[in-house]
Amino acid sequence: MIFIDQLSKNFGKQPALDSISLRVEPGRIYGLVGPNGAGKTTLIKILTGILLPTRGQVFIAGHNVHQNPGVKSGLGYVADQQHFYPGFKVKDMIRLYRETYANWSPERFAELGSIFRLPEDKKIAKLSKGMRTQLAVLLNLSIRPGVLVLDEPTSGLDPVLRRQLLNILMDEVAQSQSTVFMSTHNLNELERICDRIGLIHNGRLLFDESLEDLKRKVRKIQVAFADGLPGEFHQREDILKIEEQGRVYNLVVRDNLDGVMAELRKYRPLLLETIDMSLEDIFIYQMGGIGYGFEQIFAQ
Repeated sequence: MIFIDQLSKNFGKQPALDSISLRVEPGRIYGLVGPNGAGKTTLIKILTGILLPTRGQVFIAGHNVHQNPGVKSGLGYVADQQHFYPGFKVKDMIRLYRETYANWSPERFAELGSIFRLPEDKKIAKLSKGMRTQLAVLLNLSIRPGVLVLDEPTSGLDPVLRRQLLNILMDEVAQSQSTVFMSTHNLNELERICDRIGLIHNGRLLFDESLEDLKRKVRKIQVAFADGLPGEFHQREDILKIEEQGRVYNLVVRDNLDGVMAELRKYRPLLLETIDMSLEDIFIYQMGGIGYGFEQIFAQ
């Protein structure tokens, strides 16, 4: 389990994180999104013990992560930029991890090695970014981590390897009940694998909800009337947006789907149905509902 309590980080007088608190239960995948410079990598570096917080604490399995080798021995970390020893060959990094981590699993390494097929005699400096990411994933999953932290793990991977990596992560959680904390810009990836999602902006956690709750709270209704949408629906606070296409109206509803559907049926609509929404659309409307423009945040 990951528990982050009132975490703040300043670089000089500049705040990078401001009172971040969140919890990730064992056997869950948490997705963190936000624009560049929002504080995602700073949060991850504190979570992995690389940086010290200005205030607040980080606990993994009930133990403070900082200055705690016992916790770090069960912590895997795949960074956005892989800083391996450039003079090492792939096989040298494998040997280093094998001899450093007591939980190194030869069976898991062989299983993953058959997927990634990295050239063990090749120097790290000669690997592409995608190959370095594959090596980092291979090494960190082979230590059988209780907690796996990933910063943009699919960056530099082709579509086939992206899909394989996501499948591997889901299998890892299902088989070993590992906890995964993942930062990415790709909402489609989060929608596929995450249990809970947070949005960070300007060092603050604006949003922290389960994917199930998100999809339950914000829904879209498609409805059509012979004489147009009754005026009362333009005034309802539980309708976040109304889009008109001829006689057909798309209503984005927050928290009160059944109530709005019941009211619409009173006017005998020609068409009435619910439509699935993408995670990106849900975020856009949900953020607008709490006073933030999601599209404007990510345009920065």
